[in-house]
Amino acid sequence: MSAIPQLQDDFVVIRRPSLYRRLVEANGAWRVNLNLAILIFIIVLGVIAPLLPLQNPVKPLPLERLNPPSAEHWFGTDTNGMDVFSRTIHAIRIDFTLAISSVVIGVVIGAPLGAISGYYGGRIDDVLTRITEVLQGFPQILFAMAVLAAAGNSLINLILIIAFYNIPVYSKMVRSVVAPLREVEFVQAAKVAGNRPIAVVFRHIIPNALVPVFSQLPLSCAYAVQLIAGLSFIGLGVSIPTPEWGAMIQNGASQIVFGKWWVSVFPGLGLFFSVWVLNNVSDILKSLVVRRA
Repeated sequence: MSAIPQLQDDFVVIRRPSLYRRLVEANGAWRVNLNLAILIFIIVLGVIAPLLPLQNPVKPLPLERLNPPSAEHWFGTDTNGMDVFSRTIHAIRIDFTLAISSVVIGVVIGAPLGAISGYYGGRIDDVLTRITEVLQGFPQILFAMAVLAAAGNSLINLILIIAFYNIPVYSKMVRSVVAPLREVEFVQAAKVAGNRPIAVVFRHIIPNALVPVFSQLPLSCAYAVQLIAGLSFIGLGVSIPTPEWGAMIQNGASQIVFGKWWVSVFPGLGLFFSVWVLNNVSDILKSLVVRRA
C-alpha cells in the first residue's frame, strides 16, 4: 500500500501549450495581440452598432448633402445627406455577415466533400475532384455579375455565389490533408474496431483537418469582403441606402474631383483595415499549420 503514493509522485504530467501561447511563440506577442485586438474591436463594433448613439444610417437629410466632417457629422455626409460615420460603422454588420455566412456554407459543404474524396479515393475521388475543378474554372467576378444580373442582387444570391467559390477551396484543402491519413495507425484502429467508414471520416479524420481550415477562414472572409464591396461598387451587390462599404465608395467616387473626398475615403479605410487585419490573422493562424507539419 505504501508504494502506491510513491508511484503517483513519480508521474510527470506534460501539458500542451495553449493555442494562444503557441501563436505567441510563433509570431510574437505584440503581433498576435495587436491583430486580434483590432479584429475583435471591428467585430464588436459591428455587433453593437444599433446600440450606439449614432445617427440613423439610412435617413437622408437633403439640406445637409455633402457636408464636410464636423462635430455633428464626424465623417461628413454623403450625396443623400446621410451620416457617413454611422453608415461606415453599420456597414461592418452587412459586410461581415455576408462574408462569414458565405464562408461557413463553403466550409460546411466543401470540407465533408474533401474528406470523403480523400478517404475513399478511386472513382469517387476522381469525380469529386473534377467537379471542384469545374467550379473553380468559372471566372469568379464574371460569373457573379452574370448570376446577379439574371437572378437579382439580393443578399441571399450574393451569399450563395461567394459560397459557390468557397466550396472547392475547402474541398481541395481537406482532401490534401485527409488522403495521407488513410493509412495511419489510429484510422486503421478505428476501422478494426468496427466503425463505419462515414463515422471514421467525421470522428477521426475531419478533426485532424481543422487546423488548416481555421487558418484559411480569415483569408476567405477577407476575399469575400472585397468581392462584396467590388460587386456593390459596380451596382450588382448591396445597393443604396443599405450601408455597405463598396456602395458607399461608389456613391462618393464622382465627388472626389470636386474635393468631397470624405464620402469615399472613410468607407474605403474601413474596407482596407478590415481586409488588412483579416489577412494578418490568417498569416498568424497559418503558423500552426507549419509547426504541426
